[in-house]
Amino acid sequence: MKVALVHCYSWPAVRRGAERYLSDLSWALAASGVDVEVITGTDGPSRTEEVDGVLTHHRHFLAAQLLARRGVTPLDAFGLSALPVLARHRYDVVHALVPSAALAARLTGQRTVYTVLGHPTAAQLAGGRPLNRPLLIAAARRATVTTALSVASATAVRTLLGADARVLPPGVRLDAFTPRLEARTGPVRILFSAAADEPRKGLEVALRALAEVRRVHPGARLGVSGGGSPTGALDRLGAAGVELAGAVDSLGTGTLEEVPGRYRDATVTVLPARDEAFGLALVESLACGTPVVCTDDGGMPEIVDSPAVGRVAPLDDPVALGRALLETIALAADPATPAHCATHARRWGWREVVGPAHVALYRELRR
Repeated sequence: MKVALVHCYSWPAVRRGAERYLSDLSWALAASGVDVEVITGTDGPSRTEEVDGVLTHHRHFLAAQLLARRGVTPLDAFGLSALPVLARHRYDVVHALVPSAALAARLTGQRTVYTVLGHPTAAQLAGGRPLNRPLLIAAARRATVTTALSVASATAVRTLLGADARVLPPGVRLDAFTPRLEARTGPVRILFSAAADEPRKGLEVALRALAEVRRVHPGARLGVSGGGSPTGALDRLGAAGVELAGAVDSLGTGTLEEVPGRYRDATVTVLPARDEAFGLALVESLACGTPVVCTDDGGMPEIVDSPAVGRVAPLDDPVALGRALLETIALAADPATPAHCATHARRWGWREVVGPAHVALYRELRR
């Protein structure tokens, strides 16, 4: 079986959930014997090369500055860049991770899976890029199969885009995110593993919750692991931010090898995001044996569905988030918790569960 994965950005040049999904899916498919190729973008000249054993077509982005003046982004236009490769090659399935690529694959007559990577909302569709809404709707309706990362996001796709969507979540590489099977005792270390400068991820709420936690655990610290700096969020808190600044560690993105260790060293991982389609950081943390706290928005409660692995707090409620963190800090001190977390995370193992689910869908489309 020959499968093409199409996304305009690639890992680790861009380190976000979508690019991680592309990379891990490519790895899982190749490991299962699927003939997989990747079509991705580049600012340089178009070229084809083997990357980690996978044939990769790097397609030059169209005139980005000219398009940007018209409100068009690389996501909107990447289908045109990928079109020559899709027209020249025949695949059993094309799995597109951006809407323009899904439309390009359908234009060439290929069976197409289109994954809606985000969590669609009415506000998102009403504003922003002018082509965002029409491209999303067209791709979701015209793909052979449309998928979403969670039940919540699949419901949003049906409601807002008028298309049926199957749930096909991403996963975690259990060979890389291995557990530390020891109780988390000692100094409290809370990990925020997300983009610090993206308001939707909720760093400001996490900082306010940290203040609540420090009333009980005065030495508690928050490590910010991901792109951006926590400075902006601290500044917006005014005097409270000045007081908290000394308890916040800006860890940066770190190397790929460092990230699992950050989860293993944490007492608890927190992701107080809104409109989160899945919440990969939560699964990565659980795989490392560290319990988690999230909000009740998007697909995250589908991951944290057991009190043995963490807590779910109301969205945008720092006091409630602080209480959830305190409960999970106590949970982390239970010697049984790391094993519960690691076992829970196996539901999303790439090689064990998630990869085979993708292969089963592709085979279904070939019939």
